[in-house]
Amino acid sequence: MTREELIDLVLEKTNSYEDYPFNDNNTHETILWTAIRQKKDKKIIALIFEKDNELLIDLKLTPEHGDEVREYDGVFPGYHMNKTHWNTVRVNNTSLPFEGLVKMIEESDKLTK
Repeated sequence: MTREELIDLVLEKTNSYEDYPFNDNNTHETILWTAIRQKKDKKIIALIFEKDNELLIDLKLTPEHGDEVREYDGVFPGYHMNKTHWNTVRVNNTSLPFEGLVKMIEESDKLTK
């Protein structure tokens, strides 16, 4: 999956918009962060980024569901996020089924409303 396809997937499954709040000319940040935000209150549903040539996504889950999905290869505690509620998926290098990723996106949408 490409970055653009992942962004489109999250936008399709949620009532959201794409934002780039962490990437301006005055920052030392080298990672391009795409924030997918709720249209209503601007809360972040997902963070999409590439690090070490890997496409990654951070999603918010219940702690119980987070523990469950971390059993899959390529799913781990959130990168640069609260490790209890946020989880990172190596989109193209995980044993998590596609349907599991979609379920995570939908849960993150629900939890951030």
